[in-house]
Amino acid sequence: MPQINSNQLEYSLLGDGKSNIVFINGFRMNFNSWDRIYKKIDRDFKILLFNRRGVGKSSKATINQSGMVIVNELIELLSKLEVKPPYLLVAHSLGGIYANLFARIYPEYVSGIVFVDAPHPLEIVKQKEFKLPFMLHSINEGVKSIEKLFDKFKYSEDECIQETLYQLDSSVSFPNIPIAVVSGTKKMPFIPKELFDIHQSFQKKLLDLSKYSKQYFCNKSGHFPQITDPEILIKIILDTLK
Repeated sequence: MPQINSNQLEYSLLGDGKSNIVFINGFRMNFNSWDRIYKKIDRDFKILLFNRRGVGKSSKATINQSGMVIVNELIELLSKLEVKPPYLLVAHSLGGIYANLFARIYPEYVSGIVFVDAPHPLEIVKQKEFKLPFMLHSINEGVKSIEKLFDKFKYSEDECIQETLYQLDSSVSFPNIPIAVVSGTKKMPFIPKELFDIHQSFQKKLLDLSKYSKQYFCNKSGHFPQITDPEILIKIILDTLK
């Protein structure tokens, strides 16, 4: 059952296996986005699911949600729950940026990473340079304005992304650990083809992080292989743990 720790983070700790898996959600996504994955493997591993600030029943942020803040909160949660390293990090989308930073700061804690359609840091920089079509840009800016009115996402991860990228750039090199780059091959509706092509090219660049890297393609999936290709992702997780 989901619980709340003293940091006001909602989490669920499952299983009692020897290997520990930590799932890191995508931007503003609840940990139930992993339902089709962890329910098939929680008998064999110890699994931590958690929601970052402002998601699910976790309390809203009161300071900037930079990568270092998020990584340190995760480390504190793991410590309080007495989940000992090493950890396999399974990270979706923006969660991959935090897994990337986690591995640089605590390399001895990480046995490997499964990047689930996650961006390369330079991809975020490149995408910021891309000019959205007028209608999409207007909708995007309108949503942000409404959110700021209600103040729920005042310290949003999105608002702090430049700080996070600087922290990544300033950190030590990525360790030579096993990584799996899981890429959805279908373009999502309303995503400009240019942005999709940028994403696909940087998926290959993630392989340069470690000499122990491998790319996997999910042909039924767009940006959410954990939902549309769960069996393939489960096999990839198990293979990365070997």
